Amino acid sequence: MEQILKGQASFVARDIPGAIAAFQDAIKLDAARMLGFYRLGEAMLESGNMAEAEAAWTTALGKKGTDALQAKVLFCLADLRERQKNWQGARDAWGTYGTFLTSNPKAGGYPATVTERQKQVDRRVKDEKDYAAVKERIVQREAERQKEAEENAKKDKLNR
Repeated sequence: MEQILKGQASFVARDIPGAIAAFQDAIKLDAARMLGFYRLGEAMLESGNMAEAEAAWTTALGKKGTDALQAKVLFCLADLRERQKNWQGARDAWGTYGTFLTSNPKAGGYPATVTERQKQVDRRVKDEKDYAAVKERIVQREAERQKEAEENAKKDKLNR
């Protein structure tokens, strides 16, 4: 717990590398607890390393911890999937979070978040599908403009 507190202090002071090191030390001292992995995941995400954050949180799910902490880890994983634009993974992760909250009412999570986030994921998927044709037209028009510019450049050289 001392290393967790040290890591938390470093995290609050914006010393992310120091926080990561402290959380890793905490895990070395007690690898059976969820808290160290959870905090390590937060620090990794803050450092911009989404893959390491995901690995830490996924590992945390297999460790001992309170229901409230497990709910937080599931929430973080669902949020991370959205950040990664893994829409189906995000939808599934939000569903897992919601199921956990339903079966563990004392976990203290936010069940209303599940339906709202799933709506947002569905909206993003629809928007990306609808926008695909527009993106294709933009690429096509840009290629046409580039070709026209190259032809005009050739004509200018011939006119000199």
